[in-house]
Amino acid sequence: MGEEDLETLTLIRVAGEFVTYVLFPGIDETAFAERIDWRHRESAGLDAIISPWRKDRYRIAIGTAVPDLILSRLQAVNVEGETAARAERLGGIEPAMTLAWFAGVAFFATHEACHAAAGHVAYQKALNPETSTGDLPRPLDLATFRLLSELEADGAAAASLLSADYELMRTIEGLSSDGDDRADSAMMFIVIGVFATLELLASEGPVEDGYPTPETRYLNVVAAVFRHVAPHLLLLKSGDYVRREASGEEVQNVANRFRHSVLPALAALNHFDVTAPFGEDIAALLGGAIPNKSEAGRDLARYSRNRARFMRALSGFRETRMWDDFND
Repeated sequence: MGEEDLETLTLIRVAGEFVTYVLFPGIDETAFAERIDWRHRESAGLDAIISPWRKDRYRIAIGTAVPDLILSRLQAVNVEGETAARAERLGGIEPAMTLAWFAGVAFFATHEACHAAAGHVAYQKALNPETSTGDLPRPLDLATFRLLSELEADGAAAASLLSADYELMRTIEGLSSDGDDRADSAMMFIVIGVFATLELLASEGPVEDGYPTPETRYLNVVAAVFRHVAPHLLLLKSGDYVRREASGEEVQNVANRFRHSVLPALAALNHFDVTAPFGEDIAALLGGAIPNKSEAGRDLARYSRNRARFMRALSGFRETRMWDDFND
């Protein structure tokens, strides 16, 4: 085995250990992640296989190409201007981009773990005519289930990673984690890693097969970041988030965090003109409004209307209590 292969397998192993022993214990008291058996599998694509294993355990086998595919996407990131300035606050471009890389691989692993923890694997088994026991009273159609389960796994994985930002930073050699302005800089590079991986994930799941579009997944993660940054501004009503009335100072504080983290991350990935409809929908999400300027925003709003039904359908399949925290 070559040195590069060993580094790839080590990164997959470390990402699984990070999810099991660092990330999930901070958000889940049931020790669910210790029921996951992390493996790797030879594959040239960005993929993973998750399956029930040994009674109440799950096996997640991550493709060996995953770290390299994420790294290749990150190597195309624009590291000039504000991106470079933010990197210097973290000790330089190399440790900052290494943070983005590890965040991307950890996001991929967490996304898969969330499918298991959220009951998606068990519910899909119940939907499958070959494995169903036929006791689902009002089953979701497969397309709706697939859309909403991907969005839920994306959002939960992103919010979980951001809640463990300091622990993520501590894994990177040479990364400075001290100083008042480090949090937004770290958040920017974590988000870069998440969005780069999300782009690759979206390309692997064709829209015609029921997967959400890349842009819809980006907006959904922006909403998850908002829930992380300003949980005190949100209430859950009828299965969906609504924003409570906030003071001008609160709104400005949230807007500043996004201006110094999420928006530069999008710019670094050379994706979006933030003045275009997509950017307007980001602003709408931050303002507590329904995104409706872009096709992706309208899709996300439409999917959200099925959220309460989705949550009721999954309630008996959830593997952990962490969803109570995400949905409170």
